[in-house]
Amino acid sequence: MRRREATTRTAREPSIRPGSAERIAFRGGASLMRKYRLQDMSWMEAQEAFRLSDTVIFPVGTLHGHGPSPIGIDAISVDAIADRIGKKTGMMILPTLTYGEDDKMRDYPGSLAISQSTMEAFCTDICRSLHHNGTRKVIMLNGHGGNREPLTRTGRNVRELGMLVAIVEWWNITKRLQPELCTDGTHIVELAVALAAGGTDIADLRGGGYKGEWGTQPPLRKMFGDGIKPLGFNNFEFGGAPVIIPVDAWDVDIASPPEVNKSDLEALRRRGEQIIDRAVEYVIAFAAEFQKVDVARALAQ
Repeated sequence: MRRREATTRTAREPSIRPGSAERIAFRGGASLMRKYRLQDMSWMEAQEAFRLSDTVIFPVGTLHGHGPSPIGIDAISVDAIADRIGKKTGMMILPTLTYGEDDKMRDYPGSLAISQSTMEAFCTDICRSLHHNGTRKVIMLNGHGGNREPLTRTGRNVRELGMLVAIVEWWNITKRLQPELCTDGTHIVELAVALAAGGTDIADLRGGGYKGEWGTQPPLRKMFGDGIKPLGFNNFEFGGAPVIIPVDAWDVDIASPPEVNKSDLEALRRRGEQIIDRAVEYVIAFAAEFQKVDVARALAQ
């Protein structure tokens, strides 16, 4: 059997901006490809898409408790944002990685955790495969703060291949660019995005307070006495200055207020739409700028 042609881009082939009208013709005629999700493409369409641009979007989430929100909100959020980016620009969207780091809630109902080392190795291998296909820049849409360390290490691992990884987190975009939508806490913002992505029936409103990653003042355990004050996650304070201790003082087994009423859901859904729309605009603008980067020159400095 004849070896198939190599699919990687040569150094002379240009990177083409997202949504470009240019199309590559194959022997059987001109391609009319309009797909943007990699899993929906044939191998021929994938070959064309990789040739059109050296940049892809990789959504990454995890599964764990978020009060009345779905346990998959960290993946649902980035999947919704990535899908809208693909529709608007034609950029290639990789399948969403639903499983992620979840050390602090690995024993919580519904959590399906993988170790940070496994996640780093997995994402590094994905990037190596992308490199073989001609990708040089990966925008990771991260939906879970705990993923940040293995994704950062992945980015460091693939620099030797001549690749760049950018990690973009939608809630940080919202906090900086839409602070008026975050006054009641990130947990409410995550619920709003879940409602925008999945509809108002997706919330579990059984009342009585909620467990998991929920609440503006979740119950914190004084693990190290009165002098070292827990602030949440791995963050502590001593003598007026921050200290990071890699343990979790947040007691996820105790219910935290506030409760959410059914009458609140539609307004939250509309807020979630605003948040998603702004995140999509931001990532599209960042992607356009990121694609201008000459990777070889940037890494040689």
